[in-house]
Amino acid sequence: MASNNINILNSLKVGIRSFPKDIFLNYDVPHKNLVMTLTKEAAGFSNPINMQDNRACFEAWCLIIKAKASDSDLKIELDVRDITEADYDGNLPKNGHLGRFLYRILKFREQYKDWFKLSEKLENLKDKFKTYLDSHTFVTSAPDKEPKEDIANYNLESYVEYLFCDSISAQKDILNLPSRTTIDRQLPVSLFEGTKPSTTNVVFTRGKSAVDFWAVDGDTINVYELKSDNPMVGIITEIFFYSNYVHDVFISKSLDHGKGHVTTLKDKEETYRSYDKIGGKKVKGIMLSNSNRKGWHSSLDKPTRNKIKEIMNKNDMSEAIQYEFLEYQLNQLKIGGYYISMHIEVLTF
Repeated sequence: MASNNINILNSLKVGIRSFPKDIFLNYDVPHKNLVMTLTKEAAGFSNPINMQDNRACFEAWCLIIKAKASDSDLKIELDVRDITEADYDGNLPKNGHLGRFLYRILKFREQYKDWFKLSEKLENLKDKFKTYLDSHTFVTSAPDKEPKEDIANYNLESYVEYLFCDSISAQKDILNLPSRTTIDRQLPVSLFEGTKPSTTNVVFTRGKSAVDFWAVDGDTINVYELKSDNPMVGIITEIFFYSNYVHDVFISKSLDHGKGHVTTLKDKEETYRSYDKIGGKKVKGIMLSNSNRKGWHSSLDKPTRNKIKEIMNKNDMSEAIQYEFLEYQLNQLKIGGYYISMHIEVLTF
């Protein structure tokens, strides 16, 4: 299977050094149609794996292949191995990973229908999920506390995330944000059926699922997916999901919302991490990684990133969602062979 994938990618003149062996590719030459087939685990139907995993991030691989392919007319079709109509009955998804997958294929199909399509079975499951979203009420989970303050025990990405949210110079020089911008960290991206979150009504994954950090810049909600010495193509899948979620929760409010579910203390609603200040008319999804050391994934060289940005921004959202790549220099000392237990002066931009 792996060699077959490489042969197909080579025939399309797509320069990818490695491709997941658990994703099967098939190319219909006369119709210029590339079929990408995921496992049931990658789609969340059974033993789910996270969407940013190389085996699951179909949006990233579709965009990379589309950007690199010599034939601009290439169409890509997504399928999942061994699925049946019975795998989703049109009600609450059986787990949050499946819910996110169904939402992702719904949005990706709607926004890139000129070149992306779904197999007949996936199309039917997607339509069931759309009907489910249109006919139910949902609520999100707002932050219920401030970020952890034990900075010395942050891992590398958490530490860099903290610096971006704490450093005015980083916000100005790297993020291009004006002064006094509202910026904060770890925005939950959970979704629950009904009016109150619980473990029994989960639509999207809960717990640690969150936007790394965000900023309100005028009428735009900037959503950041941060990588630090962590080269992953899944950065694209994550920012696609997060950007659509933020749009549908805070702007169109098609996923219900309002204030989200907040903690009540002494009969008062308490909001954390500037949650009550999130609002705007459009979303900008920003993929942020270091340009030195172990920065971008090998499939995401600068020309490819530029092409992916161009493709992503030609969506059917009337510019309500746009995307950008940003990078920064990461200079950081090793302490005891590890990148943890750092002091603030160790890392500089």
